[in-house]
Amino acid sequence: MAKKLSTCVLVLGLLAATEANAQAGSFANRSLGLGVSGFGILGAGESVGIDWGIPITLEGAFYIESGFEVFLRIPLMFALQKFGVPPTGGAGIVLASGGQFGLKYMFLEESIRPYATIHLAGLYFIRDQQTAAQLNNFFIGPGVGVGVDFFVAESVSLGVRGYLDMYVTLNVPPNFALGAGAAVTTYF
Repeated sequence: MAKKLSTCVLVLGLLAATEANAQAGSFANRSLGLGVSGFGILGAGESVGIDWGIPITLEGAFYIESGFEVFLRIPLMFALQKFGVPPTGGAGIVLASGGQFGLKYMFLEESIRPYATIHLAGLYFIRDQQTAAQLNNFFIGPGVGVGVDFFVAESVSLGVRGYLDMYVTLNVPPNFALGAGAAVTTYF
């Protein structure tokens, strides 16, 4: 009798452990993804010299609790320099990088996940020394965003998002970056 009881307890314990592992695996708390966007700089005077850009981002997030995630997006960006910036220069492609670091709140945690974000954004344009001496190349400021992720598999999602960043610089009015994009993300 004691042997049967211990065998039942062992089987129930193994079943409970298996169930706990299955539940823990159904919602992963880390994600890694790739995204592509387009953005335009609004209110950009001659202090920026850039009209629009296409960032390709490496994205990562960590789920905290109760629908909140901390995220980081690091872009490699191709931006179009305006014609005549600097006054002797022509239009051309400029490389840029930077990032967005912030907090994301998911309104639902199902297979469709709408969300809102607040973040700190930074942007740095990599230009030749003559152009860099005449224009602002580093921008930083707060931002907000909205989006939705659609899970197409247990650990893969496709998403769309929009964002607005306000870049604050010294001695010039603020510039605003308005953008939208799409991303594919894996959860682990």
